[in-house]
Amino acid sequence: MGQKANLNGMQLSTLKDWNSVWYLSFMEYSKILNEDFLLYRFLRTLSIYTKSKKKIQIFSIIKIRVCRISNNLIVELYYSFELRLKYNQHTNYWVSKWKKWKKTKICYVTTRVVLTINKLFLNAKKIYVGFFKISSILIKIEVSYLAKKIAFLIENRVKFRSRLIKKIIAEAKKLSLGVFVSCSGRLNGVDIAKSDFISQGMIPFQTLNKNINYGSAVANTIKGLQNIKICIYK
Repeated sequence: MGQKANLNGMQLSTLKDWNSVWYLSFMEYSKILNEDFLLYRFLRTLSIYTKSKKKIQIFSIIKIRVCRISNNLIVELYYSFELRLKYNQHTNYWVSKWKKWKKTKICYVTTRVVLTINKLFLNAKKIYVGFFKISSILIKIEVSYLAKKIAFLIENRVKFRSRLIKKIIAEAKKLSLGVFVSCSGRLNGVDIAKSDFISQGMIPFQTLNKNINYGSAVANTIKGLQNIKICIYK
């Protein structure tokens, strides 16, 4: 049963905390919940377009925490830098451009985030937005980042059991005690949907006292949607 449930919700009272923390009356619950939903939806799809209209996501939001205290809003954003390319033949060109954009575009992204938050939360008196960068070592064991990365590779027709995905899982295993990755859907373009998994190390699903991080992502392929689930035991 542990493999079919969201472990983040089962460990809220013991090991993990809520991503949104606020205490309001029952009449304002639906309004505040809708504001949080719009904020999460905007930040998770944040991207930058170049002049040639090639999509490059250089500013990726990994974690989002929202806290409300007496009409004051506190938003904590944990981000990382990454480069996503649509075509492999332009890799050398985009990498040379990336070094120039890394310092200039980050100011544009932060101002865009702050302005959008001000439009969404009109009733807040003061809004505090904090940006926290995740190191390149800790990003390798972030479940949300790894799930999106594997989903991006599957969308670009990389097989689930390829060397590239196994290398990503092996790097996460070096920094943790165990990694479990499952993928369900029409794998590799087959006619019948099935599920496959890759496991390295140990994952104690039978207990709730262990620190197991859970994350998921969806890959939109030509043959349909594929669901990727990742569990990392630290």
